[in-house]
Amino acid sequence: MASYLILGAGKFGRLACQRLALQDEAATFWVVDRAPGALAAAREGQDRGWRGVVQDAISFLRQQSPAEASWDWLIPVVPVHVALAYLTADPQFRREWEIIAVPEAVGTGVQTVRRGPQGELYLSRAGHRCPDDCRAEPVCPVSGESRERPLYEELAALKVPGFEMQVLVSRQLAPGVGGYPPRQLWSLAQDLAGCRTGALIATACDCHGVVHGLRRRSGR
Repeated sequence: MASYLILGAGKFGRLACQRLALQDEAATFWVVDRAPGALAAAREGQDRGWRGVVQDAISFLRQQSPAEASWDWLIPVVPVHVALAYLTADPQFRREWEIIAVPEAVGTGVQTVRRGPQGELYLSRAGHRCPDDCRAEPVCPVSGESRERPLYEELAALKVPGFEMQVLVSRQLAPGVGGYPPRQLWSLAQDLAGCRTGALIATACDCHGVVHGLRRRSGR
């Protein structure tokens, strides 16, 4: 039996609930979304061990006490980089850090690289649309390419001058469903406390990832 915190009740939030419940009938779910209608749709067929919270996902996270939280896994399926949004929702963190563009070198060797509006990089080893029930096997079921070394390992091993890399590893929990223990998210600010260089904040699974850049503000 596992406990899941699912951020987002859209298509992929609903799929996460369905697929995880099929694997574990005793699983419990907290699902957070601003839209009551989306939560109602996600709850369909989930009569036991299910709780919906009508709230912004990041605001909900900021209100939680890491010492009291009991979820085994956090599944982020909202359209933001949850790790970055969680950090920057703290006014003190924003006073000390600013978002900057990620160096191009971070995307070297990755098949598909797209830069976002904050200078972040979206990375994918695929040049195609992946099936939503991918099982993250060692060989891609679409292209036949090897996936033996996960993207998160490659990112963690990167040495980018002037930056410290922090990678949240998204584990495969069910077909097409990934997540990480909440404690990894809550420890991020502590991990950055002693950083005097820039920082790269990444969330990645075997094939896909997002990386944001940070640097300390002048005089901090």
